Amino acid sequence: LLNVTLDAVTARPHLEVSEDGKEVRDTRASHDIPGGPQQFDLVGGVLGKPHITSGRAFWVVEVGNKVGWELGVMRDGAKRKGKVSYKPSKGYWAIVLCAQKMYRALEDPPVQLHLETKPWKLGVFVDCEEALVSFYDMEALSHIYSFTHCSFNGAIHPYFNPHPNKDGSNSNRKKVTLGNSIAN
Repeated sequence: LLNVTLDAVTARPHLEVSEDGKEVRDTRASHDIPGGPQQFDLVGGVLGKPHITSGRAFWVVEVGNKVGWELGVMRDGAKRKGKVSYKPSKGYWAIVLCAQKMYRALEDPPVQLHLETKPWKLGVFVDCEEALVSFYDMEALSHIYSFTHCSFNGAIHPYFNPHPNKDGSNSNRKKVTLGNSIAN
């Protein structure tokens, strides 16, 4: 079983990771987390663990009614400090919801996604041998997007960004639920 939990050591200081490592939220307040080389500093990111090096993995992320979020996977060693470019050539394979209704796959250039319904739970599937990252709407049982020909070159990590909670409209926690390893 792949039990995805959030690694608080990697979280930007204003992100609050629950004790069980299953939820993250933006508090807009700095927490007493010492900065380090693994920590995101300008963007609201946090990595999941364990990392994935081979086989297939699947996990579910509950985003609920949040008006903004970003999730996917990040290659080990991808930039976390300063301005980060979220695209495959920089080690990120992710999708994003911004401004409540704009869904995009963070390709280069970004690809607009046209979803029929707002997903509440998203499935993330990684196949290291096929160099594939796919996203699914778990309630609609529909495919959202796939990144193909991914150049992982080593370990990858689940990646999450709950997006800022500037006016209370994005206050729900992003909950990471249990995922299962399909094959290794």
